[in-house]
Amino acid sequence: MQLDELLIENKGEILNGWVDQVLASYPEDAARIFKKGTDRFANPIGSAVKKSLWEIYVLLFEKDEPEQIISPLEQLVQLRAVQTFSPSEAVGMAYVLKYVVKDECRKEKVDDQEGWFSFDQKVDTLAYTLFDMFMQCRERLYQVRLAEFKSGNNIATDGGCPSKAMDGNNAEKAELKTLNS
Repeated sequence: MQLDELLIENKGEILNGWVDQVLASYPEDAARIFKKGTDRFANPIGSAVKKSLWEIYVLLFEKDEPEQIISPLEQLVQLRAVQTFSPSEAVGMAYVLKYVVKDECRKEKVDDQEGWFSFDQKVDTLAYTLFDMFMQCRERLYQVRLAEFKSGNNIATDGGCPSKAMDGNNAEKAELKTLNS
């Protein structure tokens, strides 16, 4: 069996393994929740990850259209950019696919060196695209935060609920914040 055949015939197993590994990059409690639910309203992150990864897989290995992966990557990258992921952790989800496919190849005893070269190129393209998009999202995020800081809106967003400042010893601080606003 050739690698490209394996990627299509064992698509379900490979994709389920990939989704599980990507969701496992979240904290343990969150990952457990994200893996369970399939409803996009009750579990938006788990649903977005699964939907995006399935679309990316189809574009890379069934339709062979790697230039089309930007659209399904957008939501996934935006989610990871606002979370606490480092760039390497965000891009790492592309390389996780290599491990999942290698495991599947060991089970099926596939040894296709030429197929691996093509596969590696597609995964590398995915990783480079992920990195560029992730850094663009982070840059936009920091620009928004800087604009909030310059406009003074960060006091309202970073300070939390004004009534919380009124609790106990924070009453004086709340008055100062109110007077300075």
